[in-house]
Amino acid sequence: MVTMSPGAKVIPLPGSPPEEVSSKSFDIRKYRTAATTILRSKRPQEAKQINARVTAYKLPFEILSKIFVACARKSVDDPTWSWVGLSFVCSTWRRAALECQELWSYIDFSHPKWTSITLHRARTLPISVRAIVDANNQRSLLCALQSTPTIRDVHITSPIHRIAPLMEILKRPNPFLESLIIHITKPDNNNDIRFSKRAFQSAGPPLPKLRYLELHRCPFGLVSPQYIGLTHLSLHHLPFSERPSRQEFLSLIEKFLMLEHLTLIHAFPKNIVAGQTISGRIVQLPNLHTLSLTGSVQELVNLLDCIMLPPTARLQCYIDRVEDFKTNFWRLAKAIGSHFREAVRAIPIDTLVVSVREDSSRFLNDYETNPDFRQTLRVQAFGVDPRCTDAVLDLTLGPDSHTANDNVIVNALSAIWDALPLMQVHTLTLQSVDVITQKSWPRLLLSLPSLRVIDIVGHAPSGLVWALLLNARSHSHLEYDDTNMILLPRLNDIYLHNIDCFAGGLMVSQLDPINSHSDLDDSRFLDVLLAYLEDRHRCGFGVRSLCLSRCVRVAREVMEELRGCVSNLWWDNHGCDEGEGLDSESPATYRGLWSSKPPVRRHFHRLKTLLHME
Repeated sequence: MVTMSPGAKVIPLPGSPPEEVSSKSFDIRKYRTAATTILRSKRPQEAKQINARVTAYKLPFEILSKIFVACARKSVDDPTWSWVGLSFVCSTWRRAALECQELWSYIDFSHPKWTSITLHRARTLPISVRAIVDANNQRSLLCALQSTPTIRDVHITSPIHRIAPLMEILKRPNPFLESLIIHITKPDNNNDIRFSKRAFQSAGPPLPKLRYLELHRCPFGLVSPQYIGLTHLSLHHLPFSERPSRQEFLSLIEKFLMLEHLTLIHAFPKNIVAGQTISGRIVQLPNLHTLSLTGSVQELVNLLDCIMLPPTARLQCYIDRVEDFKTNFWRLAKAIGSHFREAVRAIPIDTLVVSVREDSSRFLNDYETNPDFRQTLRVQAFGVDPRCTDAVLDLTLGPDSHTANDNVIVNALSAIWDALPLMQVHTLTLQSVDVITQKSWPRLLLSLPSLRVIDIVGHAPSGLVWALLLNARSHSHLEYDDTNMILLPRLNDIYLHNIDCFAGGLMVSQLDPINSHSDLDDSRFLDVLLAYLEDRHRCGFGVRSLCLSRCVRVAREVMEELRGCVSNLWWDNHGCDEGEGLDSESPATYRGLWSSKPPVRRHFHRLKTLLHME
């Protein structure tokens, strides 16, 4: 887990169904464990003494009611545990449960006895049907769905061989239904699910109360044009035999004028998957807040070409198949850029977060390439509104076998970077981004004339500081004062967190257009940064502050030199105690890219050579 430093944004996880948001503060597993322990260990003769001592028995009814309801909502993921048992722990819990009418609307299908009790106590309340379908409760579920007059929400998890009797009822949902979640589990043999026949969209009167619809491996026919009040539509792993044509898909979703959140995870129309040409039809969703897409580059770009997003819409793209990168990624970048060039007037991009994650080591012993090596690129763009913590763009590329190549990572970042309007970006956060070399950085940095804060976390980006150093040096040693082309003219603050200050970087070789992992820079990161800040200060572009937090191998003599070119310098003692004994002449070190001996170093004392050329 990467720790974020002061300038970084915290990225929330994708949203949950609306009715479950309030229970996020409860740790349901702890409450279940505690309740089960009490039920099993309690002895009748000791009950009164225990009740007098245990604080849990004396909680206010309001608190107990919230805990009980949270347990009832989450009970769908554990078919062996019954929340009804909470009402038998003690008399206080019993009274609290009986007085909480909302609690009994969550029908318990873990046992026929509990199903009968909860249905009886629910009386005329709108009920909630939540269960994992098995041989013991299939009939009870069918009866409840057929005979209950008012159903508030349905959340069912089922294997494919048990969902068939319930499917016909679910195609004609209760008119009072507000939320429908159906999760068909993945078969053990990993084969694609096939239903006996293609399910057609049901026809009937409008059902405006249904707001949330989430389907996993379900027939597309469950997405009905009756749901005119739908605000959340989430389709996951739609079986290929159930996928509609592009025309059917667009004709359906354009009926959902109230739609706010659309999620498609491997659930794209057939001819988008097949790669047919775009028909030219554009669908407008005027109230859309979030569009979340997961699939291949081709699937994402073909769908984005069909949908016109409102200026304030957030876009989440998760590309997990990159085999068609060269052909289609530029189209994807163009589609994203066309949206944000319009959206920037409503929400200017203020913060850019770029992170690279490696899922395994690059090499085995003796430089042998690791066939299982994977890496992931994530680009997040945030608007200027401080109240909104969600990214207006969240794009993730990989992990995929093709992303093991640094060319794919660098070219993808460059394409997205060029497509976005970044003239007003204030903060750039880099998390373990060290595969971008000096050759690629200058063109990227030219797009950030308003940048004032650089926040660096994890691996040291040597390519970045070398690009900045060479640019500043070319201006600080000119005979005339020409600073029009200096990079990042408004840079004020630099934050470093969890950085190895003795780290070296990757270089560009003639054999590889991006990186060579046997051609290294032995100049230490903090030394190169110092040289850059000195040259920048000489040009009249001094930096206001530099902050080092939990960095390692921080040489005190370098920190003393930094005081002369930075107005405010802060660092902790996390790495300085060790830094007193560091050899100032020793070359750079490198992170765990190699499992045995390090590769041959070609660039001996590169920084020292550059400084002696004055």
